[in-house]
Amino acid sequence: MDEITSVLRELGRTSKGQLRYSRGAEVDSNPTTEEGWLGRVVVRVSGVDQVLSALETELQNEQKGRAAMSDTSLQNEQKGRAAMSDTSLQSRSAHRNLPPNPVISQRDPNVTNTTTGETSHARSGTSQNTRPETDSGDNIRAQLQKTVCLYEQERQETVKETVAKQQAYVEQQIAGLWQQVQHQLAILQDQHRLNSRKQQDKVISLLLDRGEKSQQRIQQLEEDHRQRARQLDAQLQEAIIVRQTRIQEQQRRTQAAALEKLKQLIKKQEEIHEAAQAITTVLASFGQTDALPKDVLEDAHKAVLLTSNVTRQVSAASEAGGTSDNVLQLAHTTLAQVKAIQAKVSQAIEKAQEEARKAAEAKRQAQEQAEAQAAQAAREQAEKAATKTTPSAGPSDAKEAFLATYSQTVKRYKDLQANLDQCVQSCLPLAKSTDSQLKKYAFDLQKAVNTPLNAISSHSAGHVTDKLERLCRLLQGQQVEVSDKRVSTTSHPMATLYCKELLARKFMKQGIEQVASNHESAFPIAAVAVGVWMEFPDVGDMLLAHFHRACPYIVPFYPPRMDNQSDEDFYKSRGYVYKEGTIEKQDKFLKRMSGIMRLYAAIVQTDMGSKPHPHGVSHGWRWLSNMINLDPEMDVTATLLYDFLQVAGHALMKAYGKQFHKLLHILCRDYFTEIQKVTGKGQSGPVSRLKGLLEECIKTQRMSTPKGMLTSVFWTS
Repeated sequence: MDEITSVLRELGRTSKGQLRYSRGAEVDSNPTTEEGWLGRVVVRVSGVDQVLSALETELQNEQKGRAAMSDTSLQNEQKGRAAMSDTSLQSRSAHRNLPPNPVISQRDPNVTNTTTGETSHARSGTSQNTRPETDSGDNIRAQLQKTVCLYEQERQETVKETVAKQQAYVEQQIAGLWQQVQHQLAILQDQHRLNSRKQQDKVISLLLDRGEKSQQRIQQLEEDHRQRARQLDAQLQEAIIVRQTRIQEQQRRTQAAALEKLKQLIKKQEEIHEAAQAITTVLASFGQTDALPKDVLEDAHKAVLLTSNVTRQVSAASEAGGTSDNVLQLAHTTLAQVKAIQAKVSQAIEKAQEEARKAAEAKRQAQEQAEAQAAQAAREQAEKAATKTTPSAGPSDAKEAFLATYSQTVKRYKDLQANLDQCVQSCLPLAKSTDSQLKKYAFDLQKAVNTPLNAISSHSAGHVTDKLERLCRLLQGQQVEVSDKRVSTTSHPMATLYCKELLARKFMKQGIEQVASNHESAFPIAAVAVGVWMEFPDVGDMLLAHFHRACPYIVPFYPPRMDNQSDEDFYKSRGYVYKEGTIEKQDKFLKRMSGIMRLYAAIVQTDMGSKPHPHGVSHGWRWLSNMINLDPEMDVTATLLYDFLQVAGHALMKAYGKQFHKLLHILCRDYFTEIQKVTGKGQSGPVSRLKGLLEECIKTQRMSTPKGMLTSVFWTS
């Protein structure tokens, strides 16, 4: 028992701090290495299991023979004590370098004492051998268990403390190492950034160096290129100047030659035009082209065509700035042909004039006889009118005054008719040409006249002015657009005269075709007619001639019936139309006369304001005075008086005032009675309209403004 107690005591002594690694290495409480926590700590007590097994064996042996075991136990106890002492000394000497375990070094002395006491008590109990064997074994086992439990508690506390300290130490080491690592990492990062920046600066410096060199090289190349380009430009400009000089010199020579040829061509063209104009003038002055041979007229037309062809060639050459030798040769040939035609025409005209002179002598005698009869009839009408108009004055004075005035009117009428016949005769080479080109040209001229004339309306002042300007440009020789092409009157010597006669005739037909159906259309047509009349007085003369020929009552003149004159010729002289030997009906005749009279009256009262009116209200007053001095004709006189007064009466009253009222009183008191006398039964329509108009004028002492008249408001709008 003493040996067991000794073993237990030694066990309690040695079991309080033998800490070893699981691999057999002792734990150094003050480590100097940086290995850290390198393994798992295991606390092992040497010989605990073996001691427990020995104790159980001893207890079994004690039951068999307590006496025999006493000596053996004492010896074993002594040996075990010695062994344990040696072992403890060796263990302490081996672990002297380790730091003292605070848990073991600060162990409660009471525990040691208790253990020692327990051991001493156990030893005393064993030595005395007073207790029974069963109690002794149980006590030993209880003590042993108690010692083991205490050992386990101490061991656990010691391990916990050791582990906590080692963990704190290791964490401290780890924190230190982590700080060192962070510090080293920061240093490495700074070094890396520094190295990267140095490398980057080196690369940038290298690139800048290379870029500067490249830029310098590029600038040098650009400068070389610019210098080379300047040299090439200078050489090119010099070459261009030399070439331009040569070209200009060549062009100057060419233009000089072309201008010389063009001058020759223009000179030839002028000679050709003069010859053709001479042919046209001779034919126009001769007038009787029907008396000439057909081949002569064809040659005259050919001369006109040749002239037109040369004119076109000259125009083209003028635009091109020169001409060719072929065109110059063509002009020379054309000049010879035209001069030959001129000579031929002159000979033919001289021959025809000689023949016409003989025929004219006979015709003159017959015409003188007819004119004598017409003059006698007009004189008789004038004498009646003079006697009837001025009963209180001397009959001879009134008759002579009226005869003088009326004779001038009739003479003017005859002169206008003669001039119109001559104009129509002069235009025959163009109007009745058989040449296709001249026909086409005449057709284009007709379109140039008809297109603006047919489009005249009172839409606006600008519309009327536009149509007037187009017609004036045509008559002035300027180009006008017709059906997507341009035409002028300069392409033929008779073109201007042809257009003037055509325009005058178309104005008169507008009265028949347009104004007769639409009375208000007379005013815009009259405005354009007056505008053309102001610019071209010969157009006005032709217009009056056409008015007189279509309606002789505008003179006023009632053509008498000549001896041996047929009914058709007589009625045609008074304005009637014959178709297939049948005279037109009276209502159609009056409608045509009404349209012409309304257009004439609209022309008389129209005031353009820019220039003096070539045929204003004074001519209207003269017509009205002459009209009421002639014997009235059935239907015609009443119709024309009504139309004239309704259209121009307002302008006459505004211009003459009381004198016009006196004239109206004479018309109502004397002349209207004679109109009623010549009016047949069933034909009182025109007379009734005239009566109503006169009664209204006498009653209101004014003439109403005609409907559709172009007032000053119209022209300023």
